[in-house]
Amino acid sequence: MTSFLFLLFKPVLFLILKKFFKKQMKAWIVSALEWLALQTDNEIDDAIVRRVKSAMKLGVV
Repeated sequence: MTSFLFLLFKPVLFLILKKFFKKQMKAWIVSALEWLALQTDNEIDDAIVRRVKSAMKLGVV
């Protein structure tokens, strides 16, 4: 019975979690990309981080 209820409410639970943690996950991904770009001395990494940050400010991602 418990597994049936879990299967019934699982999609709703995931939708709620996705909507709630969307901004926090985006911020975490950007900070992880920035940290990774700092570890390497490569202009391509810096350009990717700038592009992702600008896309997130526009609301594309």
